[in-house]
Amino acid sequence: MSPPIEAAVPLLEEGIPAMLDDLEEYLKGGNRAAALMKATEIVEEDPNCVEGLWALLNCGLPALRRDGSYRVDPTLPEAAKGWALAKKIVSIDPTHRGAWIRGAILATQHLGLAEDVLQWWEDYRTHHPTETTPIVEQAALLIRMGHYAEASQRMEALLNPGMDEMERSQLFRVERMNRTIQRYYEMEKLDIFEPQNPNHSAWKDIDGMRNLKPASERFTFFMLAGPLVIWEAIGLQMFPSIFSGCFGMGLAFMIVYASILWVKKISISMTDKRNRPVLDLWRAIEVEATSGKVCVPEKIREARLYRTVMTKDYPVAFRERIEKIVYNNEPLNKRWELKMPVWSEFELLDEEE
Repeated sequence: MSPPIEAAVPLLEEGIPAMLDDLEEYLKGGNRAAALMKATEIVEEDPNCVEGLWALLNCGLPALRRDGSYRVDPTLPEAAKGWALAKKIVSIDPTHRGAWIRGAILATQHLGLAEDVLQWWEDYRTHHPTETTPIVEQAALLIRMGHYAEASQRMEALLNPGMDEMERSQLFRVERMNRTIQRYYEMEKLDIFEPQNPNHSAWKDIDGMRNLKPASERFTFFMLAGPLVIWEAIGLQMFPSIFSGCFGMGLAFMIVYASILWVKKISISMTDKRNRPVLDLWRAIEVEATSGKVCVPEKIREARLYRTVMTKDYPVAFRERIEKIVYNNEPLNKRWELKMPVWSEFELLDEEE
């Protein structure tokens, strides 16, 4: 004789905690396969169990290194399932910071969903309005998509009263982002590349470089610095009376150091100009990923530059997704524009008030 319906609920409530205890033991012991099976059982019993969903998300993806990166790139099905689980977790528990972060990583780096991630971070801010991470990540994504002015404006929100203080590593990152904006905004402000326009002049530049590899800033630097240092060494030996003693050695050091800094600046400028078509190709690939439509010409896609960029700069799931987009072969509309969120404004209290 089966128990009455009223008794089924207490039995279920007793079952979930016991299964969660088993799950915790598997996770502590590093038994990911058993943890995945147990998490699956838990979610089948209770589809809204956040602990089970979180374990299902993490155990369904490759193991992480200490720095938070994956030991092996997730496949497209793995990344897509992880993204779906992250969305479900935050819909149940908006305070689950881990799911917000993991979901953003999967959607940005492995799926290329720029528009979705911009809105994702904006939704995160409604629950954590003082955190700086969402704004920094939004600005980084806007830089990646070539929207330098918008990225600069977005970072201004970091200075709003009441915002959390940034950690040193984040401050350094923001400084690098500002330098990137300055470098590329000046280069593009007169001619902004729009991948959705098949007649844009940048496509000719990309086509001209399609059978080459991207230039290396380090290689350019050494090619310029090496001969210069040799000539400086010869020059210093020709004037021993000037560069002898402590003062002379200090003067010689300052000359060499200043010349290296100058060569470094020149090598960055030369590499940026040489790699401008590479930067534009990156942007076109990112547009294809977030729009789900194709814009890269076939002869460029089949050439060496495209293959090098895809293999070197993008993980497995991203490449698999682009392959599906290319297979569907739906052209990108010329009027396509990156969909921006409505930026939230919060009245935050300054700690000093």
